[in-house]
Amino acid sequence: MATRALRSWPARCGVLAVSAAIAAAVIYLPQPMLVELAASFGISPQAAGVVATAVQAGYAAGIFLLVPLTERVQPRRQITLQALALAAALLVTAVLPDVVAVAAGFVVVGLVANIAQLIIPTAGKLAPEDRRGATTATLVGALLCGIFGGRVVAGVLVEPLGWRWVLVLFAGLVLATVPLLRTALADDLELSAAGSSYGALLWSALRLVRSSRSLVLAAATQFFTFATFNSLWTVMPLHLTGEAHQWSPLAAGLFGLVGLAAGLVTPLGGRLVDRFGARPVVGAAAGLILAGCVATIFDADLLWLFTVSIFIVTWANQTMQAANQNQILVTNPGTAGQANTMFMVFVFLGGSFGALAGPIAYGLGGMRGVAVEGTAFVAVSLAIWLVALLADRRGTTRMPAVRHSH
Repeated sequence: MATRALRSWPARCGVLAVSAAIAAAVIYLPQPMLVELAASFGISPQAAGVVATAVQAGYAAGIFLLVPLTERVQPRRQITLQALALAAALLVTAVLPDVVAVAAGFVVVGLVANIAQLIIPTAGKLAPEDRRGATTATLVGALLCGIFGGRVVAGVLVEPLGWRWVLVLFAGLVLATVPLLRTALADDLELSAAGSSYGALLWSALRLVRSSRSLVLAAATQFFTFATFNSLWTVMPLHLTGEAHQWSPLAAGLFGLVGLAAGLVTPLGGRLVDRFGARPVVGAAAGLILAGCVATIFDADLLWLFTVSIFIVTWANQTMQAANQNQILVTNPGTAGQANTMFMVFVFLGGSFGALAGPIAYGLGGMRGVAVEGTAFVAVSLAIWLVALLADRRGTTRMPAVRHSH
């Protein structure tokens, strides 16, 4: 019955989206639990931020080391094994005794949590040709829903259950996705590097950084905007529970609904990519992120305006990622897996950098300090985009806008 129900692409895409969302939620769990983690170990919330940085760094490493295997291992098998490893890593981390051990545990969690980055290129191969832009945007939107849905769940449960039981709960959710994933991915795919060695796969991914201009530009622009996104959301519990707003950890966790709402409308960005091409959407989205950061400098203590600014930054960041990711998948058709690998490595290196820089900026100047930092980061991203646009107009680069016919 389940197999029959999952034969249509919308149903299969739905399963993949839910599974990707749950896996993505895991790598953001430390953020809404920073206050509780700090209290548990008797350290400052800023010091507890090392856990948020650790999981992002582990995630970036895992993308580089594990995602290329999709070119020589069937996705069904790899995703199953990584889901089981992720559940085990969460359970082990839940019983570790001190913050250093927990940070190390979260490095391992991040290392095997890149299930969404296995799903996205797989879905690109499985999707009908005229649905690929929408499929990519749907999955990126699902990641955002997972990130912020996970924040809400963790924020609601961390006080009554404690952070350790929250990890146990998410381990159970990961395990629950395995049977459905195996059904949705029942068909074997043609593997482009079935006979290649593991070292050769890693080297081919690194070579793309030198040979694919579209990849370099997409990765560079997204690095800085994702650093901005992660800086703002890492310190969000500190800001909302701090002197200006004095929210409870539960209420601060529920603020994740703002990000969840942004995730629900992210698929609209995929339609913009299909209609106008990736390059214009990237520039427009970066401009919106810049505007949101500048606004946050002035409205950090004005709750309703602050909420709007954070919604804009969050939605625009995910729309920009969908556009950049669709661009590199289409402009590197023979090496989509490797291109996606290197793109996401740089994205989460940016995220790790932002998770580290955000608490530092918050300690120096509160949320306004983080917004100033984000403004500077996004200005760099926009400068890179503008240089690429001017180069296109001079004809020195040739990066076609990504469009799909319907």
